Amino acid sequence: MHKLRYFTLTLFLLLGFNSYSQLNHKHFILMGRIDLSEENYSDAMYNFNNAIIAKPKDFEGYFLRGIAKYSLNDYIGAVNDFTKTLEFHPLYVRAYHYRGVANDRLGNYADAKKDFSKAISLDPYDAELHIAMGSTKLHLNEFENAIASFDTAIIINPNNSNAYINRGIAKKFLHRLDEAIADLNKAVYYDFFNIEALVRRGMIEMEQEKYQDALIDFNNALKMDNNNPIIFFNRGTVYLNIGDTVSALKDYERVNNLDERNALTYFNRAIIYGQLEENDIALALFNKVIEINPKNIYGYFNRGILHYKMEKLDEAEDDFSKVIELFPDYVDAWVNRSIVRHEKGDTQGAEADRYRSKEIIELISDDGKSIDSLYNIYSNYIDYDKIIAFDSDFTNGDKGGKLAQFSSVDIKPFDNFIIGIDEFDSKDKNKKDKHNFVDATLSMINENKQLNGIRLVYMQKNHDEEEHQSLLNDSIINTINDNDLKTFLSALMNYEIHNYQHAENNFYSLTNNSIYNIYSYINIASIQKDKAELILANQNYNDPVSISTKKTTEKRNISNPIKPDYQQALNILTNLAYNNKTNPFVWYNLGNVHLQMQEFHKAIDDYTLAIQYEKNMAEAYYNRGLTLLFLGEKELANSDLSKAGELGIKEAYAVIKRFINN
Repeated sequence: MHKLRYFTLTLFLLLGFNSYSQLNHKHFILMGRIDLSEENYSDAMYNFNNAIIAKPKDFEGYFLRGIAKYSLNDYIGAVNDFTKTLEFHPLYVRAYHYRGVANDRLGNYADAKKDFSKAISLDPYDAELHIAMGSTKLHLNEFENAIASFDTAIIINPNNSNAYINRGIAKKFLHRLDEAIADLNKAVYYDFFNIEALVRRGMIEMEQEKYQDALIDFNNALKMDNNNPIIFFNRGTVYLNIGDTVSALKDYERVNNLDERNALTYFNRAIIYGQLEENDIALALFNKVIEINPKNIYGYFNRGILHYKMEKLDEAEDDFSKVIELFPDYVDAWVNRSIVRHEKGDTQGAEADRYRSKEIIELISDDGKSIDSLYNIYSNYIDYDKIIAFDSDFTNGDKGGKLAQFSSVDIKPFDNFIIGIDEFDSKDKNKKDKHNFVDATLSMINENKQLNGIRLVYMQKNHDEEEHQSLLNDSIINTINDNDLKTFLSALMNYEIHNYQHAENNFYSLTNNSIYNIYSYINIASIQKDKAELILANQNYNDPVSISTKKTTEKRNISNPIKPDYQQALNILTNLAYNNKTNPFVWYNLGNVHLQMQEFHKAIDDYTLAIQYEKNMAEAYYNRGLTLLFLGEKELANSDLSKAGELGIKEAYAVIKRFINN
């Protein structure tokens, strides 16, 4: 033991401290690289930590540790390590590239763009940098700008299949389907074994009703990856569209064999078996949907219909009661339970349910004559075909920046109100944009804080418009002496440039402030809504940016589509509404969230309260009108759209002309 210690010490003295550190540094870097290549990210972290201890000012340890953190989904830690890398190596292109990717994942899109721009300035002929820039633009729905980036990548490397795939995705969301197909054809030509190119092309072909072409693409993709549930799901949908129910069911069953928690596929299978009168199988599948998601009202609702068809009236009543418990304003459940109770001989209960359903309907109608017609619409809205379409739209989500249920009429509701800034006319203090609003507290802030030509207002969020010009910059913010106002304006600036994490942190720091509390929470809720939709967009775009230490491009996973999760925005706005019952903008934004969640009756109630407390809110009339139009109540929709047009929304008249007076 003593000899071993003496030998080690002698070796240390012979090498000298610096040489010994260098040897350790190289050893840990090498071991960490091996761990990265084998996807042992925790072990890689250990080795890179030791490498940094051995040589604290060497950029390589920080850079590689950043990759390990990124691979462990620690995007904030990755950004910090890439930033540290750049402190020691300010011209390291890969650090800018990968920090941009990590910022993209965090939702700090302005920072991501800045990183990619710097990387491109250092290495303008790297096609992957332009693809990464284009991908961030895709995530922001800046489709034309994204196409320009992918065009540049293709000029640099005409054989890059990923550039064609991503350009095809952008063109698809611009509804230029033939051009999208042409790009995906090139992607397949340059890399026939690129599964994503085949699947993307097949999905567009399916949308174009070119089912045989889509079938060929999905079959070829499955030859290369026969364990990918999304490919089986899409092929099953093709079979369903061409009437091959047996093959569709086989593919859907394969999806659930590969992904036992895929509730959507269980739901689709249950619907099909129900249509085939295989009620016992359908029942078992609905049970599975409810097991996976005990709060899924569609599972209970459809199982209730199935129980009714099977003459299991007690079970049907329990299912519709559960729907009502989860969603008290779901008028269809009240109607259906009324029918079930009537057949069970519970006349009093049936009449009470029917009365409650009419109460809910009356909430959206001031005209008693329209109640019966609307009641008939709701009563008929229980068949399987409509439920399938509803669930499909809900699952596929907000494509192309519009609600899926409105895609056939090419209209979309107005977005949230946030607290933002507009220009202040010092010559006419009473002058204001008719769509911007100021309450007493905002007026006090604007009068007392000397904002130099700008003011805080409730306004429509317009950050996503490509021509948007911000009125804020660091020089303006630095002139403000009030620290709370400075923090609020910094949060607004970050929100405008899509640095969502930074914006949220600033807004949250003001949530205990008596003046800025409600304004901060309103903006946080809007950020949460935006992030939910961008997460869905990222899923649709299939996360086209990635980090890899390998030279070869890895195939990207194609995961199942997800629906936006609006729960955080919903919770914040629900609490705000409880504590600020007369604030119309809280009710309006809550209505928008309920609309996105397809809880139409709640959305209508929310818009009604917004109008009650701000009679000139044109956007509330417009959105309520669109919702009524979707529900088929043209007369009520016409009244709201007319009022919206009167208050300055020109689009309202186009909707009336095209969809009501046609």
